[in-house]
Amino acid sequence: MITVKEKLDRTLGMYSALMISIGTMIGSAIFVLAGTSYATAGPGASLAIFLAGIAAVFTGLSFAELVTVIPKAGGGYVYVKEATGNNIIGFICGWGFWLGYAMSCGLFALGFGNFINYIFPFIPQMAAAYLLVVYVMFTNIKGTKSSGTLQNVITTVLIALLALYVIAGIFHLDMENQKPFTPRGMSGVFNAMGFLYMTYIGYGLITTASEEVIEPEKTIPKAILISIAAVIVIKTSVFFIGCGIIPWQQLVPEVTSTPMIDTAAYMGGAVGGYLFAFAGILATLSSINTAVMASSRTSFAMARDQRLPSLFKTINRTTKTPVFSIVVSSVIVFAAVTIRDLEHISTVTSIFSLTGYSLVNVALIIFRQKKPELERKFRVPLYPITPLLGIGMNLFLICNLAISDRPALIIAVCVIGAGIIYYYLVMPNLKYASKGISIVDIPEIKEHKKDNRKNEIVIPVSNPKTADGLLDFGRKIALSEESTTVVPVKVNVFPDNLLTIADYDTMMQSMGVQDIVVQKLKAYEAESCMRPVLINSRDAFHAIMSVVKKEKNPLVIMGWHGSGLAKYMHGNITYRMLQEAPADVGVLRMQKQDMEFKNILFPYGGGKYSKMTAKVVNRIANAYGAKITLLNVVDHEEDVESTKAYLDKSAAKFDQPTKIMVCSGDLIEKVVSFSGQYDLIIMGASLDWGIQEVVTGFRTDKIMEQAKCSVLIIKSYDIFLQRKRVRGFLNRTRNAIHQ
Repeated sequence: MITVKEKLDRTLGMYSALMISIGTMIGSAIFVLAGTSYATAGPGASLAIFLAGIAAVFTGLSFAELVTVIPKAGGGYVYVKEATGNNIIGFICGWGFWLGYAMSCGLFALGFGNFINYIFPFIPQMAAAYLLVVYVMFTNIKGTKSSGTLQNVITTVLIALLALYVIAGIFHLDMENQKPFTPRGMSGVFNAMGFLYMTYIGYGLITTASEEVIEPEKTIPKAILISIAAVIVIKTSVFFIGCGIIPWQQLVPEVTSTPMIDTAAYMGGAVGGYLFAFAGILATLSSINTAVMASSRTSFAMARDQRLPSLFKTINRTTKTPVFSIVVSSVIVFAAVTIRDLEHISTVTSIFSLTGYSLVNVALIIFRQKKPELERKFRVPLYPITPLLGIGMNLFLICNLAISDRPALIIAVCVIGAGIIYYYLVMPNLKYASKGISIVDIPEIKEHKKDNRKNEIVIPVSNPKTADGLLDFGRKIALSEESTTVVPVKVNVFPDNLLTIADYDTMMQSMGVQDIVVQKLKAYEAESCMRPVLINSRDAFHAIMSVVKKEKNPLVIMGWHGSGLAKYMHGNITYRMLQEAPADVGVLRMQKQDMEFKNILFPYGGGKYSKMTAKVVNRIANAYGAKITLLNVVDHEEDVESTKAYLDKSAAKFDQPTKIMVCSGDLIEKVVSFSGQYDLIIMGASLDWGIQEVVTGFRTDKIMEQAKCSVLIIKSYDIFLQRKRVRGFLNRTRNAIHQ
């Protein structure tokens, strides 16, 4: 199967990147976890949030360098996957980031509900939380530019309100409230530091949207470092001011559910309380907006690597967003909100984040060792001390959390275990090469004949201009094989009734064209390899399908209907055959009649459908004695040589001379540019087409129209995916996503 990698819109600049990072990192700590932090560490919560920020710097530096090497959507998951070869470690990292980002949204939604309830007591907390999830889901579906603009406005206002809080708080500060500074000892500080570290994941979230950031190699490293520094100052100041205004014992969850609002109300009365509640609404809205974006981009990247179902990578043509990924992430958020356990949710999320961030530091070390020659627009200072400190700090915090919250540890282990079970049950035989091509080579090409089954070639014919070319093509293949017969099918279509003279005239004109095709078929009757079939029917599709179902191992070859296939084919016979026929179906556009195909270009992507198409390629090459060229287009120039090594094994499976061609660039452009050197291009098609992408999941009509040689699109039959119920479900899902 040949596919063009889904691309996302680049709409986010430096300011948007900063606002995404800062907005997410501010929200959860100050407005959701402040009370829990004071209960765990007392006034030392300000030290805990400061140390958590310093710990985040080490891993933040690793993210800043890695994004210049791999500016792809998916963030930490992609870095670990690329470094480790996308094995089980890369999968578990992505699994943890995906679910961790989504679960953290439960904290933000519950905090939002508290603040809404504070301002509007008649609105239940849970109702507000659920409404927020729905709102953010549709905002993200609408498009990244829309969600990015929302993020900028929210975070700018939020920073202004927090600055006002700190300035006003200085005049109400009572240092006696800070004594004793660590009533729970340093163990309390370290425990609070563990779950507060999770509140700094904003710097990692922006990397998950790398493909939507303008000049990500320059923008994201700067945004990471600036945002961490800014947030450390903001969080530490607010935590210090908070318990300096009111004794920390009055800010714990057992006493109040809105500790920071209480401090603002102490300073500014009801107006101060409402202002801080409004700031809390903005903060939680900012955090959940970004976390849903990050979670959906992680699952999008995993699906693009065949680690999650292909629906997760489906991009809406209008909004350019992965709609299905966003919806699934939102469903996970709904579940987290329903649980309503802030402490355990924050700890589980922290364990996921800390584990993933430890692996990101490992990925940096691996890349430095494996590819030291790569250009890096940002380099981590004091390497390797910095990433090693990041690893050590993350592991230390994981141990503290595991000891202090064993139920959360059990939950985290169970979720990771579920991921491992999924990995080995769903993909037990799937191997991966990070170069864009499966390392599983083409299976044996030879057909295994059982019970003397024949390999029929069914060719529906209706257009006299293309009939000769199609029939000669099928005849050539049949003559080169034993026990293969070409079955030309001509359907005389009659209307249900003739209401007017115009209907009658139209029918007679059609019959005249049909007579020409029938005469062509009669010319082939004497040949032993040809078995023409003429059917009179009111339904051409049903008639052709009845022939296909009766034949054994059929290959259906249909003619190209002219330009604009994606618009023209939807709903017609060719489109329905591609969807429903229990056979391999090909669509052939011949450059000219009676062509001899001596050089065949086969764009090979290593996927399931490419491997299935390889059998058809071998048959055609044998029939014409043609040379085959396997073409693979990779993302990066440095992957060319390693990809050739994978393709060498596949080339050896063909009967005819086969050479390898690997290059970097855009697949469609490369295929069109090479087409002048070949007689025939054969491409494998998947079942993932949409209304505007009918055949292969991308606009194949561009190649059909622009190629300077003949083109054959082959959709290989898959007995499971083409079951009526499965196809119906997939079609309904895709239609809903693309609307």
